[in-house]
Amino acid sequence: MLNSILPFVAATALISSSIVSAAPFSSHEARNPSAQWSDWGQGKEWGQPCNSETIRTRVDFNKMAPAERKAYTDAVKCLMAQPSQIDNAEYPVAVNRYMDYATIHVNRTQHVHLDAFFLTWHRYFLWLYESDLRETCGYKGAFPYWDFASTASNPTAFPIFDGSEYSMSGNGVYNNTGPIVLGPTLSIPHGSGGGCVTTGPFANMVAPIKYIDPSYLFNGTLPDGAFDYNDICLMRDLNAYVSQTYTNEAELVAAAHAANASQFEYLLNGVIGSSSLGIHSGAHFSVGGQMDSIHVSAQDPIWYPLHTMIDKVYTSWQINYPELANTLDGSTGTALNVPPSPVVTLNTTEPDWGYFQMNPIQVQELISTTAGPFCYQYDNVIS
Repeated sequence: MLNSILPFVAATALISSSIVSAAPFSSHEARNPSAQWSDWGQGKEWGQPCNSETIRTRVDFNKMAPAERKAYTDAVKCLMAQPSQIDNAEYPVAVNRYMDYATIHVNRTQHVHLDAFFLTWHRYFLWLYESDLRETCGYKGAFPYWDFASTASNPTAFPIFDGSEYSMSGNGVYNNTGPIVLGPTLSIPHGSGGGCVTTGPFANMVAPIKYIDPSYLFNGTLPDGAFDYNDICLMRDLNAYVSQTYTNEAELVAAAHAANASQFEYLLNGVIGSSSLGIHSGAHFSVGGQMDSIHVSAQDPIWYPLHTMIDKVYTSWQINYPELANTLDGSTGTALNVPPSPVVTLNTTEPDWGYFQMNPIQVQELISTTAGPFCYQYDNVIS
C-alpha cells in the first residue's frame, strides 16, 4: 500500500481541518507590524538575545559519539512515553505526545507543503520539537541532522541506520513489493527493506496513522477515518539508488548555491508531474515506508533529522547569499494553491502548530536562525 503513490510524483515529502479549534489562517494582528525581520530576537518580544554564549550548534548524527546518539534517541522515546494533549476521541492516533506532532503535521499538510510556508513553518516545528525534548525530557545534547549526502552511497553502512542501540534504528525486514511507480515518466526500484523495523531504539514501533494517498492534496481534504488508530508497524525500505541519484553532494551544493528563492525551491522539491524529485523528496524516498507519504511521514523518528538537514541546506543558502536570505519564492499558502490562497509575503501570518503554538507568528519572524524565537547554528555551511 505504501508503494502505491502514483499521484505523489515529485511532490515534496512531506489541512483544512484544525486541531484544538486552531484555525490555520486568521486575521490576527502582527506583534509589531513596523519591525523588520532582522530586529526580532533582540530581547524585544522573544526573550533573551541570541549571542555566542546562548547559541546552540546542530551537528551531524553520524559524527556524534555513541553515547550522545543514544542520549538523543532516549529523549525521543521519553517523548513517546508522555501523555497526549489532544482530544483522543477526535484524534485516536494521538496516543502520546510524540504522536501529537505527527497528528498536527497531518492536519496542517495542505497548508505547509508545496507552498511558501514550507521552509519557515517546518523550521519552527523542529524548534518546538527540540525544545520539547529539552524541557519535557531533559535532553542536553546537540540537536542532530542527518547528512543524507554523506550517506548517499549506502545508507545502511552508516551509524544512523546500522540498527544498533546507538542508531536511529535500521532498515525494515526485506519484503519485495516491487518498483515504486510515481508517474508515467518516473519510477524507482525497490530498496533493500520494505517491511517492519525490528532493530535499534525504535524496533517494533507502532505508527498508527494509516497511509494517506497524496491525491488528497489535489482537493485539499483528508480521507474519512484519517485519524483512526491502526496497528501498523514502522516500516522502512532504505534505497541506495534513490540516495545516490537524488541526495548526493552535488545536488546539495547546487541547492545551497541557487540563484534565487524560486530556483532553491525547485532544487529542493522538484516539479510535480516530472521526473525531478529534488533533494527533499529524494531523502524521503531513500527511507521508504511511512516516509513515502507526504501526510504521515512525521511518524518516523528519522523525519526530524532529515528535516533538520533540509533546514541546514536552507540556512546555508541564506548564509551564502545574504542579500537573498529573506526572499520568498512568490507562491501561495496552500499546496498546489488548493484551495486558492493569497501569495505569501514576509508579513503573512503562518499556519499555527496546534496546541504547541497557537499565537500568531509572521513569516518574517522565522526567517533567521539567530533571531525571532531562534538561537542556533550549524556546525558547518554547505559552501
